[in-house]
Amino acid sequence: MKTLFLLLFSTILLDAATYTVKSGGGGNYTTIQACATGMSAGDTCTVYAGTYNENVTVTAGSVGNYKTLNVNGSDLVYVLSFTVSSHTKIIGFQIQTSGGGGACVSIGNSTDAYVTNNIMTQCGSGSMITTGTSASYIYIKGNTLSWACRTPASGTACDAIRWNGTHGLIENNDLSHYRLGINYYASQYSIFRSNTLHDQFETDSGQHTDAFFAEPASNEHTQYNVIEGNIQHHAIGPNAKGLLSQGDVCAGNCFNLIIRFNIGYDIDAGNITDDNAQKSGVNPGFSHVKSYNNTWVNTNESNTGYANATNDYSHNSTYPADINNIYYYGFAVASSGPRNPVSCDASTCSTGNWGHDLAYCDASGSGNCALYSHVYQSGLWTSDPGNLLGYIGASPSNNPNFVNLAGNDFRLQAGSPAIAAGTYLTTVAAGDSGAGTSLVVTDADYFQDGSGIIGVNGDCISVTTVGNHVCITAVNYSTKTLTMASGFSRTVGDAVWLYSDSTGRQVLVGSAPNIGATFAPSSSAAPPTSVSVILQ
Repeated sequence: MKTLFLLLFSTILLDAATYTVKSGGGGNYTTIQACATGMSAGDTCTVYAGTYNENVTVTAGSVGNYKTLNVNGSDLVYVLSFTVSSHTKIIGFQIQTSGGGGACVSIGNSTDAYVTNNIMTQCGSGSMITTGTSASYIYIKGNTLSWACRTPASGTACDAIRWNGTHGLIENNDLSHYRLGINYYASQYSIFRSNTLHDQFETDSGQHTDAFFAEPASNEHTQYNVIEGNIQHHAIGPNAKGLLSQGDVCAGNCFNLIIRFNIGYDIDAGNITDDNAQKSGVNPGFSHVKSYNNTWVNTNESNTGYANATNDYSHNSTYPADINNIYYYGFAVASSGPRNPVSCDASTCSTGNWGHDLAYCDASGSGNCALYSHVYQSGLWTSDPGNLLGYIGASPSNNPNFVNLAGNDFRLQAGSPAIAAGTYLTTVAAGDSGAGTSLVVTDADYFQDGSGIIGVNGDCISVTTVGNHVCITAVNYSTKTLTMASGFSRTVGDAVWLYSDSTGRQVLVGSAPNIGATFAPSSSAAPPTSVSVILQ
């Protein structure tokens, strides 16, 4: 259900002033805190090069009139930490130690705050960036975070980002050397997209480490979030995992998570893990977890036994999906018996949507690519609808034909068997009227409506034919109803595809979706130059 942050659009602009901070004198202030204390809503403090051994607190601006602290040009400005309030912006600082033991940036229960283009290293306590449970409309963008709570030589890594709020946008950040990359354990209606998470070592934290992690307490909620277009790589250790939706003590409060168009490679343990709830004898974990169009390369590397799965939905709650994904194993997977790329058990299999995945083993012979179906330790991979299996010597080989495997460019070459081999996400439901702007579908969990977050687009979908696309303005998950920007005709049972994602990027090209995270063959896309384009 879409929430509009209308206050952002009903602003009263005040006369604004820009002040300068120069540690050696010659500006309006010599300390950042003095400027932050003296500024009014709408004002800017521009800080010049220097080392400022300060833990800076910035009080609230007002709607449409931010208190902005930024760095002068390309100057290097070192500071200990920031505590920010509503309607504030922190831009371009080098944050290296929080001195007093707090977070590098503490946002608290603020609303409408921006933390952008900062470099944080060797700082934090518990986490580098932290928010309160009532934080809302927070934008954490373009930051580099490394060595959370420790130095390269010593210490125990903590979390990079702890996001507890609602309606957040965490995008284009670079995270490394953390315990948990993005810990979104109490969050709602938030978008985590186009982040790079890498160099994730169990030895840094002394315990399991995860790129994305959600394990709320029984009184917390994790709902209606999207993990989209992220890249994770180089996770080292038998419990070094990737995208995680693990709700051990959710008490039924964890549901509706979309995981799509992500790339994970060189990850020692699994990727999506939602398997601990009933094993622990407590309430069910996540439900309605939809994973589609992701590319997983050389994951589960440290686990060779048959009991391991790359994406494990066993013992979670209901209505998962795992479709249109690539599983590439650059090694023989059957040294100790077959394995599950995808796994579920009796509590989840019957309610899930499985198939149209491609699995390939870079090994010779079918015995070295022995993969189960989605049922835990049962069936054949190719028994699931639309699944493709490949290995050296197979005919057809079903090698996905990445543009440059060694160079970690996982776009698909023209002619790849993964191109246009994916399936639709859902269908027009029996209760639909056949016309108008209210579209009833069999399962609405695959889609999001933008949630009123600045810079986030509602999904656009294709219905009936791939060329007939229309955009979503609201989603009612309980009634499975999508409100569309314009009306159109359809028939019960017609296919529904995703046409464009939360960034507005077209992800449906040609006659059907690709399998994996690539939108189009390499012949129709420029070489990757950054996270924001590597998936195109």
